[in-house]
Amino acid sequence: MYTARLPAAGRALSRSAHSSSKALASIEGENIFAQCTQLAVKAGAVNLGQGFPSWPTPSFVSEVAREKIADGFNQYSRPGGHPNFVSAVAEVYSPRFAQKLDGMTNVCATAGATGALFTIFSSLADAGDEVVCIDPAYDAYKKMAKILRVNMTGVPLEFPAGGPPTSAQQLQLDMSKLDAALSDRTRMLILNTPHNPTGKVFSRAEYEAIAEVVRKYPQLIVVSDDVYEASVASGLEHVRFATLPGMWERTISVYSAGKTFSCTGWRVGYMVAPSDITAHLLKAQSITAHSNAAPLEQAVAESLRAAETNGYYQELPALLEGKRNIIASALARAGLRPMVSGGGYFLMCDTSHLPVDAPASGPNTPLAERRDFLACKYLTEEVGVTGIPTAGFYSPENRALADNTLRFAYCKADEDLSDAANRLSKFTFGDAEEAALG
Repeated sequence: MYTARLPAAGRALSRSAHSSSKALASIEGENIFAQCTQLAVKAGAVNLGQGFPSWPTPSFVSEVAREKIADGFNQYSRPGGHPNFVSAVAEVYSPRFAQKLDGMTNVCATAGATGALFTIFSSLADAGDEVVCIDPAYDAYKKMAKILRVNMTGVPLEFPAGGPPTSAQQLQLDMSKLDAALSDRTRMLILNTPHNPTGKVFSRAEYEAIAEVVRKYPQLIVVSDDVYEASVASGLEHVRFATLPGMWERTISVYSAGKTFSCTGWRVGYMVAPSDITAHLLKAQSITAHSNAAPLEQAVAESLRAAETNGYYQELPALLEGKRNIIASALARAGLRPMVSGGGYFLMCDTSHLPVDAPASGPNTPLAERRDFLACKYLTEEVGVTGIPTAGFYSPENRALADNTLRFAYCKADEDLSDAANRLSKFTFGDAEEAALG
């Protein structure tokens, strides 16, 4: 005879079968990117929100992918990356790091760079550990930390004296504040250059100053998010943190084939690290994703080798720099002072001249009620150009810094950028000026 099971005496049923984990529930509501996309669609606006290229993947990359599928690379790959893939990474990056890399022990393939970051968090950080990032920061860092119950603190990039900068290179990191945020309990420091969302390219002097602080904390792992390494504007240097004295032994460098080869939907990422750290990453990767798309790993392997000699690494930054200049000039002429980026896909601008009023906000004010979101909504509905509010890139305690800024993605087709520039040309919100283009 069936007998219904009753809850233990005195214990109330407090969860629905359809409820999420507490960690997931702690992440703020609807995705702000989705909200802005909905606004853009409704208004018929040019959407310069999300950072994916709207031009074709280079033919030397896409054609080899078709070949690899036809060649039969369609079954599971090695969890850490097919031997050909990790060998290609080792070949290409050994001179970049001035290290003799072993693909099988220094490289781990991942499901995109975001997959790499989750593998890092899940393999090296325990619940209650502390992680520090540079604010503003890619929003996935903080979301991963919450899901894994890791405590994250952001140290803000600061405006120079005199107000909003005209260049992202003018944003400054206070090393004393970085030092104060770190402690013997800090497990990881996350760095990112070129930086999302600002486009700042950290100089060698800045990275050397950060390394000097890092040396005080022997337990600290540095995660160097270098996904935009191939997109550094002319006149600037991409510095690999792991190449600084004493930093190789404690640094995990993260890369994205999607960003390098304009194929973000392929979700092929990889990490380079010393072998003892890579062993942990390989173990976690075999659990979190098992393996990646086999034919696409093969295509990226051949593309990495080809790009060393075919001029691609010169063409991509020049292409992006031209696109950056289109939107930066249009924003400047509209009185929305751009902070001209030094690399990557994005730049930010000052929106303080927009006729947007917002109630006072605090660290826990919902993102959709903050001034930056209302400014995004205004530009979408009144001008027909959509960016992304920046408060979601900050730790709650630093979100006041986002009130007067928006981020725009310039990794878009020239016709879309020209359309946005034309729409902006019909408005002047402050003192029109020429963008200080590098």
